[in-house]
Amino acid sequence: MAEPSIDPHALRQALGAFVTGVTIVTTRSADGRPVGLTANSFNSVSLDPPLVLWSLALTSQHIDVFRAAGWWAVHILAANQEQLSARFAARVTDRFEGIDWSEGPGGVPMLAGCTARFLCRTAFEYEGGDHAIFVGHVAELSTDPAAPLIYHGGRYGRVMPPAERLAEIAAGDEGEFGRHFIGHLLGRARHVAFADVRREYRKRGLRAAEYTVLAGLGLGDALSREALIARAGKGGVDLPDAAIDSMSDRGLISASDGKLHLTESGRRMLTELIAVAQATQLKLEDRLEAEEMGVLMHLLRKLSEED
Repeated sequence: MAEPSIDPHALRQALGAFVTGVTIVTTRSADGRPVGLTANSFNSVSLDPPLVLWSLALTSQHIDVFRAAGWWAVHILAANQEQLSARFAARVTDRFEGIDWSEGPGGVPMLAGCTARFLCRTAFEYEGGDHAIFVGHVAELSTDPAAPLIYHGGRYGRVMPPAERLAEIAAGDEGEFGRHFIGHLLGRARHVAFADVRREYRKRGLRAAEYTVLAGLGLGDALSREALIARAGKGGVDLPDAAIDSMSDRGLISASDGKLHLTESGRRMLTELIAVAQATQLKLEDRLEAEEMGVLMHLLRKLSEED
């Protein structure tokens, strides 16, 4: 089926409806059955191309259905759809019985009344620990101004406290930093957070410096060699010329008018690695309460500010 062009601005607005919320992912099995389940592991990957991801436990009874499906839809639930969320998470014979839904392109079940809905073609899949990560190319989207359904701490409700509460919590634990060398702790945390990305870029034959070239141009294309090296330096990486030359030899970057650019192959590889990084963040967020994550992000931004 033909895939219409997706406006990145419209996609950004649609994805903005998702907080740490609740989604239902639907597809059609090979024998024609509608299949759906509740998931909160949804995230954006890229606006251009328009890519999103979600994850499913390898032990799920539906894993083979989604692996075989070429199309699926992610529905961001509205605040009044709590019962729908519970139904698609429960063990019932037919989750679609009595539900307001229609058949969309490719036979994918489309639920009504959602805050946002993304019809996706499977782009690629990889295993992230005990979950399969599904990355999809958004072919169609729809949005509604209704407030999204949010789930946190075993109940539906507000995820984050007010900004003044975050500042209060951050100020309360200053003495804890004196018990450990913060540079060592940050280094260990980065090692854990970056492990999946490191494994994936090594599988693609990249070394750390070559990955830095890819990531640096991904943050802002059309950089001079000097500007790229300077950008890497701000991140604490001493980028050698040989790494840039190696990426050019592999056809992942090109040069024109004195500027370096990602090629189509380079951009595709970077998009795949971004998907891995997004999936890793979802796993890390599962280890922290929403309030803890807010404090962590607040402190990391303060520490990364230049004097």
